[in-house]
Amino acid sequence: MTREELAAIPLKYTFGYSAEDHGLRQYVNEEHQIAKQVVTKRKIGTGEWGKGKATFKLLDTGEEFDTIEGLLAGINAREKQA
Repeated sequence: MTREELAAIPLKYTFGYSAEDHGLRQYVNEEHQIAKQVVTKRKIGTGEWGKGKATFKLLDTGEEFDTIEGLLAGINAREKQA
């Protein structure tokens, strides 16, 4: 899979919450068995939101990745094993 093919895969919003000091959003594509979670810190005193940090997961293997490149490598390794 290429980076462009990965970027074209739609992710569906499945879960999210907002806490006093952070928020979390989760997106999933069941067909490709991938998930993305975005955690965003929030300053308690001002309520200002920071920049979100995304992590990625292959749902069928449980592998987690901190970068798109890592996710892409995991997808391609999984496809080679199939």
